[in-house]
Amino acid sequence: MTPEREGGRTLAKVPTRIRAGAGSVREMAVSSVFRLVEHFASSSELWSRSRIRWQETRPDPDLTWGHDRSGDSFVRAAQEWHAFGPDRSVLEVGPGYGRILRSCIALGVPFKSYCGLDISAANVSYLQQRFGRHAVSFVNGDVETTTLPGTYDVVLSSLTFKHLYPTFEAALKNIVRFVNSGGMLLFDLREGRTRLFEHTDGVTYIRCYTKPEIFQILGRLRLRLEGFDTVVHDPDHKRLLVIATKLERMN
Repeated sequence: MTPEREGGRTLAKVPTRIRAGAGSVREMAVSSVFRLVEHFASSSELWSRSRIRWQETRPDPDLTWGHDRSGDSFVRAAQEWHAFGPDRSVLEVGPGYGRILRSCIALGVPFKSYCGLDISAANVSYLQQRFGRHAVSFVNGDVETTTLPGTYDVVLSSLTFKHLYPTFEAALKNIVRFVNSGGMLLFDLREGRTRLFEHTDGVTYIRCYTKPEIFQILGRLRLRLEGFDTVVHDPDHKRLLVIATKLERMN
């Protein structure tokens, strides 16, 4: 798939045929190991393992490589795609310690309401205390099963979807039910083919995605891929930003 550039952004072409490239030896080895793990562990066990890290996490810089990170680059990229406005209801999936909302406030981003959904009760308690104000609220729940209190025009998620096992599709399928027709979704991912449970703790799941994989998932959920962009969280952590819109209200 050959991308086109427009205003510094990558606009995705719909692939007429997806060609599998030759993966590196390392990627093949990682994939083989993961298949072996899957062979000896049931899907429910792996699903539960992937959530342990996040259910028990605390709102601290361990969520972002041990250092407090700004959400400015993500928010500015969302602004370039015209995500915000005074009439927009925003949902953030996985707000953690609040870096995206913090940047929205600091940069003066307009929104009608802002709701953060996080699987960690400790994170939600912290966020409510720090950001509790008119039009800002938080929900403690699992993105794959939670029933949300309203509907939204914009969905944001940074550094979260890469950790959802086995893919982010189930989470997005649930969330899309609460997105208004024509609503926009922006989330970042690691690009590539690797998928593994982090060897240092055995519970942190990380998955990379190719652009054709992303396109296929969005298509199954009646979401239109608007394009790809780049978010640089810091010099060592550059991520692929996915921008999509909901074509119609789903039942």
